[in-house]
Amino acid sequence: MTAVGAVIGRARRLSIPSDEETDHVKAVADAVLSKTREAAVKFPQTRGVLLGGSFAKGTWVAGHVDLDVFVRFDPSTPEGDFERIGLEIGAAATAGHPQGKKFAQHPYTEATVDGVRVNIVPCFAVPRGGWKSAADRSPFHVELIEKLPDGQKAEVRLLKTFMNAVGVYGAEIQRQGFSGYVAEVLVLKHGSLANVLEWFGRREVGQGGRPFSLRDPVDEGRDLGIAVSGESLGRMVLASREFLRRPHVGFFRAMSGRARTELRKDVVAVVFAHAKLSEDTLWGELRKTSNHIARHLEVSGFKIARSMAASDNERASAILLVPEFTQLPKVEQRVGPTVDRERDVRAFLKANSRRSRLVWVDDDARVRMLVPRDHTRLAELLTDVVRGSSGPVGASHELEAGMKKSAKVLQGKALLQASKSKEWLRNGIREITTDAVGTR
Repeated sequence: MTAVGAVIGRARRLSIPSDEETDHVKAVADAVLSKTREAAVKFPQTRGVLLGGSFAKGTWVAGHVDLDVFVRFDPSTPEGDFERIGLEIGAAATAGHPQGKKFAQHPYTEATVDGVRVNIVPCFAVPRGGWKSAADRSPFHVELIEKLPDGQKAEVRLLKTFMNAVGVYGAEIQRQGFSGYVAEVLVLKHGSLANVLEWFGRREVGQGGRPFSLRDPVDEGRDLGIAVSGESLGRMVLASREFLRRPHVGFFRAMSGRARTELRKDVVAVVFAHAKLSEDTLWGELRKTSNHIARHLEVSGFKIARSMAASDNERASAILLVPEFTQLPKVEQRVGPTVDRERDVRAFLKANSRRSRLVWVDDDARVRMLVPRDHTRLAELLTDVVRGSSGPVGASHELEAGMKKSAKVLQGKALLQASKSKEWLRNGIREITTDAVGTR
């Protein structure tokens, strides 16, 4: 047996649920299914209830299980009734337990029942290929994957455990990683965990025109790779190569790259409070805002090595930045047109005439000038940006309002001190200053 095979063999027990955990989840599943059927049968638009997700497929991982219960609707049901009745059924089926409304293409109910996360999701009872909503494919996914041999289901569990340990498992927008179904299809296609890792290890980012492309066997027109970010793909490639080069069981527990603690004092953060948003909406807005702020700073002359967001997923978030430098010279050089473009030269000089400190022509006959900078310190510019003094922040109304009202620009000791009472902020600072797995 190879070293890779030996380590995979030892890791199997980490992914297999215990009999006790299995019995508990099955009891919750049976109870929720029963209550969902009781609630659904009251509405003539419904066409049955079925259990989906990794538990139904037999590919769930020890310590990580969600129960997906699909309520099927007559395809002629109007969308408004489909959404309203779906939420009513979800609320009734999980009454007495913590619950809330989540959003995908359509809203659905998420609840925690006896420690198990449960999703009650409406879908249309359509034939294969007649999709009306994204969830319509899910029953067919269950049918496809539950037919896998037990040996391949075990390989799926191992792949999910590996992906989770290296930080790339989960299709939610916060992570933009590999979904459980993607892991299942990868094993279906390649046969085993070792083959999947070897495929990733050989992979060149950008093959097929996308960072990652994988056709859905249930719907060949659907690319499962769209939701996977280039970062998640890259981290999976590096981790796969590192495991194949130096296999050990740690890749199935928790893996991270080298923590660069000396860089934490250089992180600059915008920490702010905001109105509560759904997690999908919040993280979509945070990513957009983070990118907008980083671009704004770069246009002003500051080079941002890395940017990301952090949040408690409730009412507090932060934009984290690792700048190459935090202070600029007092003047900047602006390059204008060549002197043969008379009109453009006149416009260039007129636009900057009051602020110019020196104007000259270089060896390429191009007009250049020095002008004073509006901001020479990153923290000062960032403060103006989040207050809206330097133009739109590029965020949703809720985030922009929160920034203008409460944003604090922190760095160095002040940021590290603030993070002592905020685990989510500590985790963000740790992540932005840690190497990717497989870079050593």
